[in-house]
Amino acid sequence: MKKTILVAGGDLRYVYTARALTKAYQVCAVGFTRQFLPDADIHLCDSAADGLPQCDVLILPMPVSDDGVLVNAPFSRQALPLKSFLPCLKPDALVFGGKCDKARDVFEEAGFPVIDYLRSEELAACNAIPTAEGAVQIMLEEMPRTIEGSSVLVLGFGRIGTRLAYILSALGANVTVAARQSADRSRAQMLGCKAVDLPQIEPAAFDVLCNTVPAKVVTREVLSAMQPDALVLDLASKPGGVDLDAAGSLNRRVIWALSLPGKTAPVTAGEIIARTISHLIEERGCTG
Repeated sequence: MKKTILVAGGDLRYVYTARALTKAYQVCAVGFTRQFLPDADIHLCDSAADGLPQCDVLILPMPVSDDGVLVNAPFSRQALPLKSFLPCLKPDALVFGGKCDKARDVFEEAGFPVIDYLRSEELAACNAIPTAEGAVQIMLEEMPRTIEGSSVLVLGFGRIGTRLAYILSALGANVTVAARQSADRSRAQMLGCKAVDLPQIEPAAFDVLCNTVPAKVVTREVLSAMQPDALVLDLASKPGGVDLDAAGSLNRRVIWALSLPGKTAPVTAGEIIARTISHLIEERGCTG
């Protein structure tokens, strides 16, 4: 017998998460209308109290909650309290959420383990692709010149920085990677990029600065040295990597592009979430 999964709230990514999960599970959903989820094989309800069956797995969005009380559910016609889902869960149910610190206590105090799928290496690695492609889309829309021939500085050479440098190089950009680790700089050079240590960047030389470091590395000093019409694209998660107050006072053009996978590729992002959670369920021996 198939396990029952409840997808509760979230943005457009979670529409496609629910759809992808129907291949292996019985799927229920809360926080959406039939406009978003017309699928007849998904049991859709307006609230947790509206005829939901007992569920083996609860999937909450990313982030789960802004206040620790209500589920983040932008498409819901009514508020969805976190506690309202407790009666829907079987005694051995698993709860999944992304950035779930504000909601964790609600479920763990009731005896349900909470797994933060955002910490999964699989999710992070797969999400680098739509994030990098979304960054390129923004650059195409915002730059007054072609990517080919442009000088681009990529700060950080983790999963996103690596993928972004690869795509930009393939499009003909002159890419420089700034990274603290010598191993990362060597990898960047293997891709055909120039590579420098982070403190050695020369901001005036670039048309675009793309930051992937989740720390304030794009300081007032860096912003002051940039070309007046240069684009700063911050791909780092909160608190971000750009001094936004300094950018405002210096009239620098900054785009802080949070949650790009959900905005630019919700189908792919939703399928990535579904696949990651399915693998996490399998690892715990909880498949149907």
